[in-house]
Amino acid sequence: MAETQQEQRFLDWLADALVACGTRFSFGVPGGGASLDLLLAMQQRKVRNVICAREDAAVIMASVAGVLARAPGLAFTTKGPGVSSATNGIACAALDRFSPLVIGEAFVPSELSFLSHQYFDQSALVAPLLARDHAASLEPSPHSVSAWLQDGAWPPRGPAVLFAESGDYAEPANSASFDASAVISGNRAAQLALRPELEVQLKAAASSLAKAERPVVVLGLEASRGLAPATLARLVEVLQAPVLCTYMAKGVLPDVHPQWAGVFTGGAIEQQCVREADLIVAIGIDPVELIRKPWPYEVPMVELCEEIYTPHYYAPKIRAVAPLNVTVERLHQLLDGPVASLWMPAQVSAHRERFLDALRISPTHSSLAAASPDSSMVVSVAAAAFAGPLRPRVTVDAGAHMFSACAFWPCEEPLDLLISNGLATMGFALPAAIAAALHEPERGALAFTGDGGLLMCLGELKTAAEMQANVCVVVFNDARLSLIDIKREDRQMPDLDLSWRAPNFAEIAQGCGLQGWRVENATQLEAALTEAAACSGPCLVDVRVESAGYRQQLQSLRG
Repeated sequence: MAETQQEQRFLDWLADALVACGTRFSFGVPGGGASLDLLLAMQQRKVRNVICAREDAAVIMASVAGVLARAPGLAFTTKGPGVSSATNGIACAALDRFSPLVIGEAFVPSELSFLSHQYFDQSALVAPLLARDHAASLEPSPHSVSAWLQDGAWPPRGPAVLFAESGDYAEPANSASFDASAVISGNRAAQLALRPELEVQLKAAASSLAKAERPVVVLGLEASRGLAPATLARLVEVLQAPVLCTYMAKGVLPDVHPQWAGVFTGGAIEQQCVREADLIVAIGIDPVELIRKPWPYEVPMVELCEEIYTPHYYAPKIRAVAPLNVTVERLHQLLDGPVASLWMPAQVSAHRERFLDALRISPTHSSLAAASPDSSMVVSVAAAAFAGPLRPRVTVDAGAHMFSACAFWPCEEPLDLLISNGLATMGFALPAAIAAALHEPERGALAFTGDGGLLMCLGELKTAAEMQANVCVVVFNDARLSLIDIKREDRQMPDLDLSWRAPNFAEIAQGCGLQGWRVENATQLEAALTEAAACSGPCLVDVRVESAGYRQQLQSLRG
């Protein structure tokens, strides 16, 4: 009698599907139940399991690993406190448009008749974070997971959360089929490109551009993930227009390109450039990127995007919704040569220099070598120290230092700079840098973080050391919540204890197994960063920075 073929378990189907889509790492803090089953299944498929210090950091790592690999990221947690700790990472993924799959342990149904220890309604806790756009709550079944992988995993559209216990993993899945190529090629993107009204919209956009005399291009986060830089460059060179980018779109057009004119936030710093325009061409802007101020422009708009989000800051005159590679290339074809732009190269250059000058902090000390460095100096010195063909990818935390980091770190390609700009969470840079360094070890990653942000994820220094991740952490250590303190001063409120004694992060890093340097002045800064750039393993440079210039930067950016 022939031997009956053993039925495939759901757990094996899940692990095989993720690996087929390109998942190479899993990140998390396991419990003693179903998360161990998941770890074993992934290990058997040569996926590297990264044991983190905190679950929120693990979800950030999974988010970044996924967007860099163009694959689903994977994070795991135990039940109860593990899930509650992960919620900030899930919120980050939802608002920054990452697509990790977060798998939490579920309670066994038979336990619920007597159990109260660690128990709460986990699905209800994460439901508000998954109610946005294309985030998803999944059932532990091949059908549920397949639907999310093919709809939301790439381009990244939002996280998914799945709760499973060992019994769910043991359920048979033999009848389930899965086509990983549909995820990798992007079925949804292909469907969008076939809509019959798209050509009409693009012809109208081309007509508006042909008539415009001073168009300006604004790039957003969708462009960083779904637009080939060469395709964009062809259109930009036809338009001869200034190009502004959001923080998350840095590098889609290289900073050294003659048309690059600075950063766009919805604030004050870009207004002089945009108010000189007679048409705004928005490419891949996501409203989640812009600051909390109303849209300040009445200039007509043409928008190319892959998703329409509600609410939105503006209502464009023409909007084409399809993969950006399709729409940008077709628009370039329809224009069929340079437009009659009145922009002169010197005008574009002047806008770029105005942007950089506004954020460059003027020294406040007569003896520069003995002074505490300011944030713009730190970023510029780091850029020089880490220059080379494999300049590390940079991750940036929320905080006052982000203004200098996003302005002065040179970006040449999409995702050269990674930042949380939708949630704008502190504690992002270090876990994001670990994931980036594991993705591309030879290139490595540089984490720009404030002292407040690093304190929120300090345990991940252990993770960097254990993984021997090629990460350099640069701490802007001003011993205060600088931006919040500026806002306190603006409200004419008394001191509220928003500063503290500066920790010695170099000693802490050394205790975790990293190399560490403590920097008090400009001379030490250059020496420390030069040595750090020569390291191949994890290290940290703790820089005591001067915070006096942050008010000037904030005023220049936001008005």
